Amino acid sequence: RREVRGRRKARKEVPLFAVVPDVDVRGLLAQPSRRRDHQAASSPMARELDVVIFGATGDTGVMGCCCLFFRARALGLRSWAPAARSLEKLDRDVLQRLATADPGPDGLRPAPAIQADVRDEASMLAMCRQAKCVLACAGPYSDYGEAVLRACIDAGTSYVDITGEVPWVEKMMRKYSAAAEEKKVDVVSFAGYDSVPPDLLTYLAAQHLKQGGKALQRFEVFVGGAGGALPSGTLNTALKGLDAAKSSALGAFTFGMLGGAKPKNKSGEKKPKAARPPELLDLQKAVSKDKEAAPRGYAPDSDAVGENLRWSLVPGYSKMAGCFCLPHIMAGINTHVVHRTAAQEGYGGLAYRERMRGPSGAGSLYGAIPTLTGLAGAAIIGLLVPLPYFSTGVRKLVDGWNPPRTQLVRDKAFAGYASTGKTLARGLGSAARDWGAAPDVEVTMHCDYDPGLGFTMLSACVVASQLAARGDAPGGGFRTAVCAVGGEALAEAMKSAGVRIAVRPAEVAAACERLGFARAVLRQDAGA
Repeated sequence: RREVRGRRKARKEVPLFAVVPDVDVRGLLAQPSRRRDHQAASSPMARELDVVIFGATGDTGVMGCCCLFFRARALGLRSWAPAARSLEKLDRDVLQRLATADPGPDGLRPAPAIQADVRDEASMLAMCRQAKCVLACAGPYSDYGEAVLRACIDAGTSYVDITGEVPWVEKMMRKYSAAAEEKKVDVVSFAGYDSVPPDLLTYLAAQHLKQGGKALQRFEVFVGGAGGALPSGTLNTALKGLDAAKSSALGAFTFGMLGGAKPKNKSGEKKPKAARPPELLDLQKAVSKDKEAAPRGYAPDSDAVGENLRWSLVPGYSKMAGCFCLPHIMAGINTHVVHRTAAQEGYGGLAYRERMRGPSGAGSLYGAIPTLTGLAGAAIIGLLVPLPYFSTGVRKLVDGWNPPRTQLVRDKAFAGYASTGKTLARGLGSAARDWGAAPDVEVTMHCDYDPGLGFTMLSACVVASQLAARGDAPGGGFRTAVCAVGGEALAEAMKSAGVRIAVRPAEVAAACERLGFARAVLRQDAGA
């Protein structure tokens, strides 16, 4: 109140006809407007950085920095920069090791690192305004993702992440879908091993059949890999979801007397909210108005998603592949993404199955033995899950065997982003609705990187580089990687990055498989 009275008194003391010093009005008019300069700098095409990797000190963030350091030029980038909360840790763990390496003709050294913290939204906004695309690697995304996404939408910057948290993405869609579409900002989640391989293979199969005048009715994909390590963010996300489900079930069973409460932070107090810049406050007001009109689910065809997901999580015999199969643990994520792309690209309503295929020869009873072994292991784990300290025990086990593997993957990444394992995917599609019918098309994907770290960051960097290179092309909203980049463009970009993708008629694929088996037999006979 005293401050307001002082201001009123000061205004009264100013004379009505004050003496104004001589001012060169023409000079003032000739000076550029700060608002126009800010708007020009905010345009994606005028920004100095193509891609910023946020969360560059984590497992996936380090892999992303190494991928761009050795492959940025090959991916079509002209500049990139790492961003993290602690620049000291970033320099110690990442930049000092890269400083002594040679990026080669395909690589590119990073621009100066950016300090950004999700608890300081002004720093997030400043980071996003420097880039055409931000690749978010800090997880769990339910804890650290929204601040990055909100700043990207306000700054008009494309957003890419590698999350597998479907409920979180659906929550973000309800809050920010209208704002992202209005600002023409592409928001691409699930850009890694979850869920590019099955989604891209399904799209390529649909386009192959479409060229022959047919429509894709059934698609069965087998996804797997070897090598590498488990990202710490993935483990924390999975265990956090498991603990939340157990707490909710306990609360329902005890009528709310036990469980069901939201966990607090370590101090037991409410988490303080970060101070938001005025721009983000305006965005939040717009979000609250459009929240009711936003879509409720990630995939529009929820009935088809539910049916296909239930069958994908049941082990059984695949007539198309001719062997017994186990459920793929990521089917609960990938099924949503595949159906969202299918709805937007014109082949919605397809019957989709996602499986994990082991040895399928006669010696394994066509996959029956591996399937039964996997079911026995799953049953044992299912009995252990309800125990109170299951999550703690899992963390202890992973802390024992995962760090050496993670370090090995990092060493290979710093040594030229060398091969870290294998990622394999094989899809069989048919224009007939009957599951007993023979397949019409086979699509395969092979990559010399492990699924969790190597392939995930290679895929995410490819998607981010494609969005950055596109500039001001029309787009906007929450879209899958296939829809945002374009299926054919994404397939060609993945091939340029070293991923082997093949689309063949099923009869040709079968003939090649028989020929390969015959060659293997001939080589064994020659060796004998």
